[in-house]
Amino acid sequence: MIESNEPAIDGKAGDLPGLGLDWAYVAPGFGIVRWDCSGARRELSAEKQQLWHVVSFVHQGAFVLHGPGRPILIDQTSVVFYNPEAPFRTEHPFGCDDHGSALVIHRDFLQDVLRNHDPAAEDRMEGLFRHTVGQGFSAACLRQRLIVRRLVGEGVDPLAVEAAVLHLLGTLTGALARREGIEPVRRDPERARRRYVEDAKAILQVRFRERLRLDDVARALHVSTYHLCRLFKQETGVPIHRYLNRLRLMEALEPLAQGDTDLSMLALDLGFSSHSHFTAAFRKEFAMSPSEVRRTGTVLLPGDIRHP
Repeated sequence: MIESNEPAIDGKAGDLPGLGLDWAYVAPGFGIVRWDCSGARRELSAEKQQLWHVVSFVHQGAFVLHGPGRPILIDQTSVVFYNPEAPFRTEHPFGCDDHGSALVIHRDFLQDVLRNHDPAAEDRMEGLFRHTVGQGFSAACLRQRLIVRRLVGEGVDPLAVEAAVLHLLGTLTGALARREGIEPVRRDPERARRRYVEDAKAILQVRFRERLRLDDVARALHVSTYHLCRLFKQETGVPIHRYLNRLRLMEALEPLAQGDTDLSMLALDLGFSSHSHFTAAFRKEFAMSPSEVRRTGTVLLPGDIRHP
């Protein structure tokens, strides 16, 4: 494995000439930025380099990317994969109103994802991404937009955002590896996978009232966050953040059925960021609001529950 000399992602560095950056989220190993080219010029820019591995999505507009090989038109149908320190230039023949968002990823974090899809990537000195531009990722682009939208307003659940980002990275890198004819790697025997997942469930049972991050659980199990997410979904059939939310919501049923609980206090006590976040999650899970359950004073029957 190549040792990384990339700086830590702190939500401050990473500025490039002509590019406005707004850090929307920072987690251990990755960040999410919104970018716009309103400060750029139409003509060919000076040479630039990224500090980290970057997966970039265009929300509106287009530009021309000059990197290895011929120039490439980048628009909303494109996903751009930047390796750190790889030189590139841009030009804006259509104007400088293009904007979008990007995943900024530290090499160590990305290696954990690629280890399951492209093991040889660990030994590539020049960068982990084999491709500069990908096409045909419409579903991934939609998922990425929804992740960015989730960061607006209250109710941001760190574990849910981080699990969604890991799933998106796994989807993109897995698809690129398959295009190269590389088969995914199954790393753990079935018994080990079950043990990891049961241990993760035990941690969630004890700490479900906390504002957990994926890194909290993964560190306790001595596994990577991506490996944890994959194993948990494979073994339980649901993402880890959905399982955590279900624990919290099931814990709410008894006090709600008794009818004398304050919903805002209950929401915060269960680890939700707000009353509205709790209500939205409850309604999605049970097709009823918490106030309806509190008002009727009845516990939901199995036939009342909306199954996924």
